[in-house]
Amino acid sequence: MMLSRGLSKLSRKLVHITTGPIFVLTWLFFSDAPYARFIAAAVPCLNGIRLLAVGSGLISNPGLVNSMSRSGDKAELLRGPLYYIAVLAAVTVLFWRDNPAGAITVSMMCGGDGLADIVGRRFGTGKLPWNSNKSWAGSAAMFFAGMAMACGYFWLFCSLGYFECFPLQLVLPYLAVVCGACTLVESLPVNSWFDDNLSVPLVAAGVSMLVLPLAAAAAHGCSLPQQQHVLQMLHIG
Repeated sequence: MMLSRGLSKLSRKLVHITTGPIFVLTWLFFSDAPYARFIAAAVPCLNGIRLLAVGSGLISNPGLVNSMSRSGDKAELLRGPLYYIAVLAAVTVLFWRDNPAGAITVSMMCGGDGLADIVGRRFGTGKLPWNSNKSWAGSAAMFFAGMAMACGYFWLFCSLGYFECFPLQLVLPYLAVVCGACTLVESLPVNSWFDDNLSVPLVAAGVSMLVLPLAAAAAHGCSLPQQQHVLQMLHIG
């Protein structure tokens, strides 16, 4: 029974880690039409409708409940899993391929937060002084996994011409600020009332929108008052 529960937790986390990043990669198959992002966003929206129907009891789907909930309670689908789906839809519509903030947000919610739980449970003997439920190992895993995934997406989308490529040594400090902020928020003892699938993406998107303009300005040697033109060119503003 213990082994079965452990495998179930690992399975849920692997789904958490892989679903969002794979969905972001499907963005590459859509056209450049202005409405393409809305068609792409329909995929998580339809999944969200399914979660709403099952979680509210309108339809019965024990397999879905068991695969996506920790406790086996269908109402749990209306929290973390639904937030996760909502974030995927939101970043698709709001950021899409030409604004790296979207891919960075998914990287921190999926790659960072997802791996933090796996590593923390396995190697998290050293607990954080401000939250005994979190560990240094888990937080380190979140920071570096999120950073690695964000860098990968940044390179992929800029190499395909969706936005301008910056030198890696210039981008990394700004990505580190985003990853550090998300890691700090994830480590706080607030997830009992503010789900990580909301707090981490909100911080990732918000901080990205603050620091990406600075990276753009630095790459172009611009002063701060000149940033608006650069942001419009890079689709960040």
